[in-house]
Amino acid sequence: MDEEKVKVLYIAGWDRSGSTILDQILGQLPGFFSVGELVDLWDRGPEALCGCGHVFKDCDIWREIFVKAFGITPNDFDFAAAEDYRRCCARLRHLCLLPSPLLRRSLDRPLRAYLELIRRLYRAVHAVSGSQMIVDSSKQPTHAYILELSDAVDLRILHLIRDPRGCAYSYQVSKAHPDPAIARMPLMSPARSSFHWLFANSATRRLWHLSSDRYMAVRYEDFSSRPRDTVSRICRFVGASVPDVPVSSQNMVLIRPHHGVSGNPVRFKTGIVELRCDERWKSAMRRRHKLLVTAFTGLALPTFGYHFGPTARGNRGLRNSDKAKKEEP
Repeated sequence: MDEEKVKVLYIAGWDRSGSTILDQILGQLPGFFSVGELVDLWDRGPEALCGCGHVFKDCDIWREIFVKAFGITPNDFDFAAAEDYRRCCARLRHLCLLPSPLLRRSLDRPLRAYLELIRRLYRAVHAVSGSQMIVDSSKQPTHAYILELSDAVDLRILHLIRDPRGCAYSYQVSKAHPDPAIARMPLMSPARSSFHWLFANSATRRLWHLSSDRYMAVRYEDFSSRPRDTVSRICRFVGASVPDVPVSSQNMVLIRPHHGVSGNPVRFKTGIVELRCDERWKSAMRRRHKLLVTAFTGLALPTFGYHFGPTARGNRGLRNSDKAKKEEP
């Protein structure tokens, strides 16, 4: 008899879109378990910091998960080999090959090995956590497609989208990282950020938006302004009972330690956190960078509910979002 598929709520999109804090909030709900950006697990290795503050190899939860999945502890696992498999079949460039059974044959050997790792890992996370829903904020559409190919996952896509100018500006701001191996968050040029924003969001929408029961689009600006409503809608989307969402009417949320393996440094921040819509880019971003990002992503902006002007607050193009708002009392 086939094993029951593991339910995964996958936060897809591009970086610097608020996925870490959304991941943390969802991971605190009854029956949910957050793994952070699990796609980066192999590259980070056993010395990386878990969201709970412990070194990954010393985290009791992840030690138990690895023993369940692979029969060994993280300290004895070959992370380099796993990362090699990922690089050979699960990078952004491979998304052009994976949907085609014929083209996929060129990735056969590393893909089969990587799929087996994925099956074992997600099943072990489900078994050890006892959760009904795993929240994975990896964002990369390629990793999401790999999860579907694994046949071990019942996938739901939560497409989190932020104005590309906000993403690009965030990548211009230097941020310290508590993990000594990282030290500071990487920077990225506005042009490169725009390319990745366009590719990741367009690919995600193209692959899943026609599956209304498996795809939900949420704008960062809407989530950060109305987090309680957004979290309630997400619960209804995945078929979970709507709990008492841990966000006050003043958009204050209590963040508890969790076991996300990668993500924005905010994942190490616990206690009372204020959720607010960060739109500093409108006043602080260089004008030439705004123009560059707007020109590069301009044709796609209306599709995702944005306009050309930095002060416009349109909300067009998100079919699931608009539908959900009409259904709300």
